[in-house]
Amino acid sequence: MAKKKSKKKKSGVKIEFISRVKLHEKEFEEKLELIMNGVKDENILVLEEALNAQEKAKLIEKSMEECDEDFPGIEFSGFDSRGNWIEKILYQITGRERKDGLLIVGSSDIMEKVEEDKDAISMIAKLE
Repeated sequence: MAKKKSKKKKSGVKIEFISRVKLHEKEFEEKLELIMNGVKDENILVLEEALNAQEKAKLIEKSMEECDEDFPGIEFSGFDSRGNWIEKILYQITGRERKDGLLIVGSSDIMEKVEEDKDAISMIAKLE
């Protein structure tokens, strides 16, 4: 018979801020594992990098595959930083994808309310 994980009573939520530099040196699959491991450890991750639509879809897919009674899935919210027109042209010329922005990711049982607009995100994390 599988042993159930006992949830420890926590006095707070650990928030990890992960720099763009640390993320830039990783392939997407490594970033995905970093995110999933952090969220499964009941942390909230703040990434200094936006995800494109395809990466968001893969993150959702991975989360859904791993949902069970101990892991309810993820919530995430973010925004892309808008650069000036010179930066946009440079990214188009070089073929690099612009990923400047911010992404907040956490377990759906911790991230209670997320509100966002084009330049700001607010979140309420619940403690149990």
